[in-house]
Amino acid sequence: MPRDTLSAQTLARRIVQTASADVESSEAAALGDEPDGLHQHRVAVRRLRSVLAVLRRIAPASETRALRAAMKEWGHLLGDARDAEVRADRAESTLAECGVDDADARRRLVGDERAAYRHLHERVVEAHDSDAARARTQALREAGLRLELDHDDARAKKVFRRLLVREADRVARAARRSDGSLERLHDVRKASRRLRYLAEAVDRADAHVPGADARRLGRAAKRVHKLLGEHRDDLLLAERARRMHRRAFTAQEDTGPYDAVAARADQRAEKHIRRVPKALKKVRKAAKRLA
Repeated sequence: MPRDTLSAQTLARRIVQTASADVESSEAAALGDEPDGLHQHRVAVRRLRSVLAVLRRIAPASETRALRAAMKEWGHLLGDARDAEVRADRAESTLAECGVDDADARRRLVGDERAAYRHLHERVVEAHDSDAARARTQALREAGLRLELDHDDARAKKVFRRLLVREADRVARAARRSDGSLERLHDVRKASRRLRYLAEAVDRADAHVPGADARRLGRAAKRVHKLLGEHRDDLLLAERARRMHRRAFTAQEDTGPYDAVAARADQRAEKHIRRVPKALKKVRKAAKRLA
């Protein structure tokens, strides 16, 4: 179909179908606990949830309500497990960075989180063997097939350029509201993530709609998303290291490793947050090219 006649409805269906297929195809690796399997599946679920959230602007809510609800519940289960995995990985790499080889610190910062991950992963596997999971799979396979937009004859290029600009404005508003707190910065991160995933989904579905400008905006949003993710993970690690310091002190263990980890995590977090204003500026510039 010529790029100038592609309808928004056709592109929207293609986006949802592709994102849904990614969720289903990545599921086995997550359930089997293959390396990076759960992470990739969680990303696929988040991508689908993001595009469904954006499509609410141009499609009746009833078109996507059931799939959105199923993905939200599943995403929470995946998120709990993945967060424990991230905490363990980040603590382990930071201990190595600091040259710390302390059995107690490793047990508290890494071992306990690995155990939590195993438990939470078991919950994911158990939840998959359910009527809800089977209904979710069926919804994924049917996703997008009958998706109807409010204006089914609207041109894809016009509609999706407008959606991308609106999502970029959402990032800008979140940034203006930010007071530097972790909660407000997380709002900026979530808005950037949604913009990134929309841009990537549009590009993947049709590289010509709206082309290089969407890719540029997606890359800029990805940079903000990653910087704020690294910043958040490092701050949470520093906080946890200080909490474990107090427990180690009570148990009369060496507290030095926790101080080293907290200091290194704080340093990294500061480096990441200093780069965010420049990254946000690139989002604004890229959005202007689409407006």
